[in-house]
Amino acid sequence: MTEFYSAVFIGFLFAYLFFVFGIIRAPKNLKKRSNNGEAGYFSIVVAARNEENNITSLLESFILIKFPTSNYEIIICDDHSTDATASIVKSYQERIPNLQLVSPSTDSPRGKRAALQAGITIAKHDRVIITDDDCVTQAGWLSELDKCFTSDTQFLIAHAPLIKNSGFVNSISCFENMRSFMLITSSFGWGHPVSATARNMGFRKDIFHAEGGYTPTAGSLGGDDDLLLKNFLDKGYTINLATSPESAVFSHTSNGFRQYFRQKARHTAASKFYSKQSKWILVLWHLPNLYAQSSILFLPFFPEVSFTFFIKILFDLILVLSLQKKYNYNFNPFQVVFFQIFYEIFLIINYFTSRFTKFNWK
Repeated sequence: MTEFYSAVFIGFLFAYLFFVFGIIRAPKNLKKRSNNGEAGYFSIVVAARNEENNITSLLESFILIKFPTSNYEIIICDDHSTDATASIVKSYQERIPNLQLVSPSTDSPRGKRAALQAGITIAKHDRVIITDDDCVTQAGWLSELDKCFTSDTQFLIAHAPLIKNSGFVNSISCFENMRSFMLITSSFGWGHPVSATARNMGFRKDIFHAEGGYTPTAGSLGGDDDLLLKNFLDKGYTINLATSPESAVFSHTSNGFRQYFRQKARHTAASKFYSKQSKWILVLWHLPNLYAQSSILFLPFFPEVSFTFFIKILFDLILVLSLQKKYNYNFNPFQVVFFQIFYEIFLIINYFTSRFTKFNWK
């Protein structure tokens, strides 16, 4: 047992060094363009289905965007909503003159990807930004994305933090979101980002259509973000990352454990379609961490191996407290330790749940 956890400790140290150096390398890979006082052009595309309780917040946040109105359009694609979503969007068209609603015909395909595809097809601009119907943008959102969507950027990843309130589900969701984007940042630093967030990402319209749109992602209900990113990576396109806090969009967390586990399992299910390189990055990061955390179970029997657990917790504490503000979060030291433990446990639960759960988009 001592020999095994000595090997675990060494593997954990190598994984952590790789992870930290990836975060350190990330700024060197970032590209930013000089606007020279001229703003670029965007088409913002949103798929909406039965979000009458949330879409008003999104539309109100659009009103506050500080970016030339003539330089962007907003396309809301209704996915066969049966509530007041479409009528709410129509009521905002006078206040947001560059807002348009795409209504589906009765025989048009259903689903988020079909709705997004319809909006992207009619988009006027080549730089397309995707966000969700339950999100809230910031005033400087487009300005920050404009800096990062350089002339040679074909796919842009940006952060989408969750709104931190109270309760265990909310807190663990926020913590997972932060740790996930840390991993995105690190893997981007090594030239192969493992994930993206559909609530805040962009790509070139012409490349999107040339590579089959969402067709390559059709094997999974979830993963319209990660699998689209995989397709761009596989074809050698340039990926960029927006890291400033002002480039983020915010959304609410799940309301309870059932919704939380279904949402996480749906996203995890898409991982089986990841590239081999992404799978290896995830395995070589998560597996040593899981083994390191499990060493605490042997404290009564092999106390000499449990130091691996305490070293891991110390490293996690330093890392999160040092970087969390960059990701729009603020956890105290006790919360970091507490949620880090559950974060590793829930990775296992979400993996197995994803293998035995059937999913629908809303």
